[in-house]
Amino acid sequence: MIDDELDPHIGAALRDVAPAPDSVRDQHIATALGELAVPAKRPRSVWLGAAAAIVVLLVGGNALYAALSPSRTSPAEIAMPESTASKVSPVKGSACGADLNEYTIVGTYTASASVQEVWSSAQDLIVVNQASCALLGTFTHPAIFTSANGCVGFALGAGNQAVGTYSVAGAELMLVATPTELQIRDGSCEVIASYPLPAQP
Repeated sequence: MIDDELDPHIGAALRDVAPAPDSVRDQHIATALGELAVPAKRPRSVWLGAAAAIVVLLVGGNALYAALSPSRTSPAEIAMPESTASKVSPVKGSACGADLNEYTIVGTYTASASVQEVWSSAQDLIVVNQASCALLGTFTHPAIFTSANGCVGFALGAGNQAVGTYSVAGAELMLVATPTELQIRDGSCEVIASYPLPAQP
């Protein structure tokens, strides 16, 4: 017998098999197509995994850069010059500004019947007591994302104080003092960072 030929009994049995109904044939085709469609979903999950890994690396890299970048240490107490000690300080409280060369005044707020000044530099915000010039707190600037939404019709809310506006990396930010925290708001008035109010001296 030659390998290419079938046994006559097997050939006859195959010819006698009734063809499959259309529903069974369609089910087999659908199953086969479903098996082919599964690999098409895998690249999407690989793409999403790669995108998530990139985001994690960017955020982690920024945090590491911020943690390792050299920072200037703020003095524990900023000396008030003798010539300004007897003068009434201006509304924006520049009496402490002589020792804050790299800072710009953002504004003032009142907490526990004491006026606090908030100053901004390229790296951070500091809060000083207006009367004693004692440093009360230092806060690192948050990551800033520009927004085109605008801040039209923003209401401060009861008990909140607008401290002032300032710019960091070209982004205009607003500082708000609530009864419990300092809030940094971006151009869309969304809170992008908040810090507990510093303790009084």
